[in-house]
Amino acid sequence: MGSNAPTGLIHYLLAAIPARIVTGGAAVATILLARSSNMDGTTAGLMAACLTAPHVLGPLYGRWLDNTSDPRFIIAGACFLFAVSFQLAIVGFEAQTLLPTMLALLICGTCSSFMMGGLSTQVVKLVGSELTEKRKAQSWDTFTYGLGLTLGPMLTALLTDVYSVPVSVRILMSSAVVAGLLTFFIPLKMHKKADDAQQPASLSQVVDILRRSGALKRTLLMTSSAAFSIAALPVLSVYLSESWMRSQQSGAYLVTLYGVGCLCGSVFLMMRPMRQDALVLLRNVGALLIVVLSLVIVSPSYTAGLFAYWLCGVVNAVFFAVTLAARSDYSPPQGAAQIYMWVAAAKISFASLGAFGAGLLVDVAIKLPLFTSCCVLLMSLLLCFALPRFPAQSRVTKRS
Repeated sequence: MGSNAPTGLIHYLLAAIPARIVTGGAAVATILLARSSNMDGTTAGLMAACLTAPHVLGPLYGRWLDNTSDPRFIIAGACFLFAVSFQLAIVGFEAQTLLPTMLALLICGTCSSFMMGGLSTQVVKLVGSELTEKRKAQSWDTFTYGLGLTLGPMLTALLTDVYSVPVSVRILMSSAVVAGLLTFFIPLKMHKKADDAQQPASLSQVVDILRRSGALKRTLLMTSSAAFSIAALPVLSVYLSESWMRSQQSGAYLVTLYGVGCLCGSVFLMMRPMRQDALVLLRNVGALLIVVLSLVIVSPSYTAGLFAYWLCGVVNAVFFAVTLAARSDYSPPQGAAQIYMWVAAAKISFASLGAFGAGLLVDVAIKLPLFTSCCVLLMSLLLCFALPRFPAQSRVTKRS
């Protein structure tokens, strides 16, 4: 690792942590604002969906990042625009004006794509080309997501105990400005390669890369199916808590333990970076994800459920780091950001679909969404690794 690489990674973490705390707490903050404005559940869900819907355009955002000579300006600008737009959304909630509020949240959703996946496209540029160095950097990035998923909702809850909901959300979402300012301190492409000077791939070229690369198709499918499956956990937390003879509020602790598990998984990866081939890891950790989801299904008590949720967080953190590694390893430099954002867009879309499906199926049987999640993951594993669908020779885009 170069002498400046640790410093560059520290600067990255200082920018990424407040960015992920803001995006991690945005959904909870939006629901609280909707409830405090006496909006019904359908409207509240629609408002929250505005934060995720723009992620579908991730490939377009990736194109912008690939085309610019300094992606820090785009990412920092997204942080600043997020902060301003969320303040406008709060005003819209207070005035109970539906369309302006939705527009402001859609802008926030667009900006959060850059604060999440867009920012992550820069982390491997801060370290050398050795596999261990890249995996360790990606593990640190995974840690920032786990921290955001834990601290975002937690800080929102703590602030609302002291201040009103609008004031609390204003304070938390203003942290995006800090993230934007710190983004400028991230070193710019510390480790350039000769092929970085080539022109970024066009949209049609990126589609062709994805079509021809069996490794990237596996990555896309496994990432999507895992996102669909894991999305059931927060939706079911309240229902499972009640089935284990606990209060509705106890469901929040299940989600909290899931977040703590994500942090534990990230810490484990930082101590022991993964060295296996990314596809092998996708297969093995994907299978393990089925096992831990099954543990939630068979959990006989609330205490066992807490442990199972924690395990799901640990394994999902490892799986997320594996997907980061796969996106990096198998993407050509000229389209790396676009492919990264393609996978991120699919992940968000299928997570939204999984949450919606869990909400529909839970009325039939409480644990039916988890059975469905396990079946989806199992079918994806079979399609990717047991059936001859994606030819092995297509892994030509892997980089050292």
